Amino acid sequence: MKLRLNESKAEGLKPKDKGYEVRDEIVRGLVLRVGKRGQKVWEVVLPRGKRRERERLGTFPDISVKQARKLAEEAKEQAHTMRTGNSAKTVSDLFDAYKAAREGELRTWHDIQSVWDVWAKDRIGHVRATDLNFYHGQDLRTHVSKKSSPVRAGAVVSYLRPFLAWCAEEQMIKNNPWEKLKVGAKAGNRDRVLSTDEWAAIYSAACEMPYPFGPFTQALMLSAQRISNVAQMRYDEIQGDVWVIPKEKVKATRTASAKAHEVPLSSALAELIAGVKKRGDFVFTTTGEKPITPGSKLKAKLQKLSQTSDWRFHDIRRTAATLMTTGNEVGKANRFIVERVLGHADSSVTAIYDRATYRGEKREALEVLAATVTSTNLGGVGPKRNVVSISK
Repeated sequence: MKLRLNESKAEGLKPKDKGYEVRDEIVRGLVLRVGKRGQKVWEVVLPRGKRRERERLGTFPDISVKQARKLAEEAKEQAHTMRTGNSAKTVSDLFDAYKAAREGELRTWHDIQSVWDVWAKDRIGHVRATDLNFYHGQDLRTHVSKKSSPVRAGAVVSYLRPFLAWCAEEQMIKNNPWEKLKVGAKAGNRDRVLSTDEWAAIYSAACEMPYPFGPFTQALMLSAQRISNVAQMRYDEIQGDVWVIPKEKVKATRTASAKAHEVPLSSALAELIAGVKKRGDFVFTTTGEKPITPGSKLKAKLQKLSQTSDWRFHDIRRTAATLMTTGNEVGKANRFIVERVLGHADSSVTAIYDRATYRGEKREALEVLAATVTSTNLGGVGPKRNVVSISK
């Protein structure tokens, strides 16, 4: 149990049939153990690598509540110095430690890593771990809001605040300096589906745009995959006529249960990828060393060229799923197969026994999707194509 300990409360703790302990509400980690014979011992819980150990401080009343709190803080400070003195000098060092401990446990890790790489690393990575404060968070939130949007800024705070809470819990920093930092704008639930005219206009606009963002947008629309997976597509993930997204990049409720996701390439998408001049490991890159990071600037350009508005990149994925189930002259996909195309997990009991990959069925669904584009040229990298326009 927890108590706001003082001398009288500590004095009043009576022995029981079994020993028990009381945790102090003022100093985190400070514990007063009461033995079954009435002896009262002060201890403090300290992190030792990935483990936690207890350090004995003395007995009550020889050591008063005030003295115990002081000794506990000193012990925690010493442990903190030992942990961060050589390894966690900057916020980047803290993030590396967080990654080592939590990457395999968090289903949102891919998004956390992306937020760190795109927005936070250059802004706060160099800051000394002991100097990070509330105002660094405000500055980052303002920066992201100006460069992207208030909603994106709120998402960045939401992804990084638990990271700092973990650092505080592990006593790598004294406290979470962003604990009271407000997220600000939040994205609401959306059910936006692009009309067939909007879909065709956006694809046509993408065909007019040069590499890498034009072909990237086409690949996004033709594959129905998450924007991060398409942006970070690697050549070594393309295995013949199948794109295999590694399990490390696949979102799953339980990270341990994540599996690689197969995306059969439609003829249009295979042609698009084949026509891209290789510049490195990534299919879409500006440097040859890193993948692109599509954001609000690309969306704004696409909206201007296509004369569309009020859509987000994830709406493309939702629309693609809708188009496959709606069908066209090429065919129609059932919802079960579309879920497999999207990489959604099948949580039914049957899934335990059914180990089919449905590669053929998924390919047919993606051919249905490819038939919805009205462009006659795949971004200038492939031959002319006859396409089927879906009905409204």
